[in-house]
Amino acid sequence: MKGLIVLMTLLGFLQNPSRERVLHIDGAEVRTTYDIGNEFYGIYKGRKAGYLELRSDGTGIYRYDYSALMKNCDGTTINIEWGFLLDESGQVVRFERPYGYSYPIIYNCTGVNSFRNCTMTSMIDYIMVYNTGTINVSSSDDWKKINN
Repeated sequence: MKGLIVLMTLLGFLQNPSRERVLHIDGAEVRTTYDIGNEFYGIYKGRKAGYLELRSDGTGIYRYDYSALMKNCDGTTINIEWGFLLDESGQVVRFERPYGYSYPIIYNCTGVNSFRNCTMTSMIDYIMVYNTGTINVSSSDDWKKINN
């Protein structure tokens, strides 16, 4: 009987694989997903060394354009888990803007380095999708999704 329950659970997972998880922001737990369209996965980069990488497994890297000055915190490369915010009905939250849409995204740090000189372990950001098809990150003035 136990084997049957495990098999049924596995089959249910394969039919409807949930890539939802709870992340934390400002001390609150929020429902998120990294099950989104392929156009969001990849690297967002600008003119300098900084970038954001969103992997399809819900992990990634946030790399600042500059180094922090804190001891034991170089503050540049930050390993993250990420997810797009979900509403009460389980839909990805997005806001209509004059340029297109903005999607709230949560980053939670998974390594030694974290945000704001290693004083914050989570951050909310926005992925902006323009009517032209360009995708940018709001926390950097020039990070655009690059085709990879």
